[in-house]
Amino acid sequence: MGDEKEHAELLYNIFQMCAFIAMAVVIMRLKLFATPQLCLVVSILASRKVIEPMIKDIAFHRALLVLLFSMMCFYGYGNLQQQWSIKGEYSNYPMEDLIDWIHESTPENAVFGGPMPTMANIKLSTLRPIINHPHYEDSGIRERTKKIYTMTSRKTKKELYDVCKELRVEYIVYEGGWCLRSGAKKGCTMPEIWDVEDPENAGKRPLCTVMVEDPSPYFKQVYKNVKFDVFKVL
Repeated sequence: MGDEKEHAELLYNIFQMCAFIAMAVVIMRLKLFATPQLCLVVSILASRKVIEPMIKDIAFHRALLVLLFSMMCFYGYGNLQQQWSIKGEYSNYPMEDLIDWIHESTPENAVFGGPMPTMANIKLSTLRPIINHPHYEDSGIRERTKKIYTMTSRKTKKELYDVCKELRVEYIVYEGGWCLRSGAKKGCTMPEIWDVEDPENAGKRPLCTVMVEDPSPYFKQVYKNVKFDVFKVL
């Protein structure tokens, strides 16, 4: 029985690595599980117990390990130097000002909707409830995101209002350039993408521009800076 269980822990880790790699192939961000597991499995190469049947000479085995480690250090040190050479300071004043306004001017249970990256920042920094965020592998989140992105379509304000009421959204955040991005290739702006999804409204004026000019009677603009507009659902 003892022989049957030999190297069981190694097989477990190898199978675990295969599972994590399969997950990473399906969802790229899950490579955070596959990478450390791969490093653990690679360490098996240093085990004489495992490698001895294939490489009898200990000196040769050690030489191969030194060569492998040297190659890893060579490329790894190059990557470290590249990262160390990056100097600068991150600054996003419009986002900081938006977050300060949310803290000061909205209830703690106010529900927000808007672009996924912006919603992630709002949730992290203000703890306000949000209806969509970047973890869009979930089908429900994708559906809610698509609905709130109605603001970048060519639908009417009433249709966006109905979506907000359905999702119980109280504030919509619009990020300048998210709807009509200057320099975008033909067919790559949000209204043009919506034209494929919603051909009945193709050619109409984008709702985002309508909202910025006059959000009434369904919405009220309650905040504005150089990058963000916030509309309260009435």
